[in-house]
Amino acid sequence: MLSKPPGIEDIFPDRIGIRNLITDTARDVFRLYNYREIIIPVMEFTEVFVRGLGTDTDIVTKEMFTFEDRGGRSLTLRPEGTASVVRAYVENGEYNRLATCKLFYAGPMFRAERPQKGRLRQFNQFGAELFGGGDPYFDFEIIAMMDDIAKRTGIDDYTLLINSIGCPACRPDFVKALTEYYTGMKHLLCRDCASRLERNPLRLLDCKQDSCQPLKKDSPKITSFLCDGCRNHHESVKAYLSKSAAAFTEDHLLVRGLDYYTRTTFEFVATRLGGQNAFAAGGRYDNLVETFGGKPTPAVGFAAGIERMEILLEERPVPAAGIDLFLVHTGGKTLERAVSLCSMLRREGYSTDLDPGTKGFKSQFKKADREGALLAIVIGEDELSAGTCTVKDLKSGEQTTVRTDVIVGHIYNKLGR
Repeated sequence: MLSKPPGIEDIFPDRIGIRNLITDTARDVFRLYNYREIIIPVMEFTEVFVRGLGTDTDIVTKEMFTFEDRGGRSLTLRPEGTASVVRAYVENGEYNRLATCKLFYAGPMFRAERPQKGRLRQFNQFGAELFGGGDPYFDFEIIAMMDDIAKRTGIDDYTLLINSIGCPACRPDFVKALTEYYTGMKHLLCRDCASRLERNPLRLLDCKQDSCQPLKKDSPKITSFLCDGCRNHHESVKAYLSKSAAAFTEDHLLVRGLDYYTRTTFEFVATRLGGQNAFAAGGRYDNLVETFGGKPTPAVGFAAGIERMEILLEERPVPAAGIDLFLVHTGGKTLERAVSLCSMLRREGYSTDLDPGTKGFKSQFKKADREGALLAIVIGEDELSAGTCTVKDLKSGEQTTVRTDVIVGHIYNKLGR
């Protein structure tokens, strides 16, 4: 028997309801904020992610699925969405000439991680990116969208963490202080952090290893090193959140695991997720568009993990997916009438099914129940002769005899649409 690779899931119909709830809610909220959908490639030239995420990030150094095509070019399955959206924005002039450009995406991502609950090798995200807006309002707008999505889906036991990691003008002084702080403890660092200390000290604050957690407690706070511009920006973002009644907690250790962030960073975290406790995160990346060859363009965005949101919604009752109508027949001419009626009802927009086998009414009604049908339409010999159908409400058990030529109107009165 063939099996799927580790860290990759099959998503059967019993999970589609909660997944659709999440993605449909996200799409509705994006529409309310005037964000338009973009579909980005599943694979890119590897340089897109190396340049976008940074050569020293864990994603680039450890987690990408990278291979050569037949022409010897290096390709990578996308590990996240922002770099691809920025590449597309820079490459397509029609959009980067707009004063502001609001885009959202949804789809699978790929990382070569150790599979565990909430952390898969193929996982799904939705996210949004705003280009051309440097005002702190846009940081607030991005955060507020995710806050709306979480609340509308029914997730309410989370904490919003925010921080500012400064800009290229003020961050070097913080990195210097951070390096000096950790240098005397190098022997206490995990293997990865010992390397980060030399290559990218900011990543020390992003380490999740238990041995490194206590060392962060007394580390320098980046907010003490912010320039006036970054400090004012951060205070404005917090003011917008406070005025909108969006509860948040400042976390001076929050730097995120990607090199492209500037100023605002944020995470939505829930203790029920365990060690991998963030289900959405993002921030500002004012220099990334320029890194990709575009003109200097302020930008901010976020991404959310759909599987992690599913975990948080495991206890939420979601109506089982079902169909509108199931046709019951006795075979022969009644099956012919049922097939014809089935086609007509589908054209009218009603999900409809039948079993062509000559089974008894009892087994057909059982199948109608299993399929979650709202109504059963019965065509027996008597109905065939009289030109009628018996419509049975499978929830209440109520039955009504209806002429076949007015069946659509009757169903409309029952179900709408």
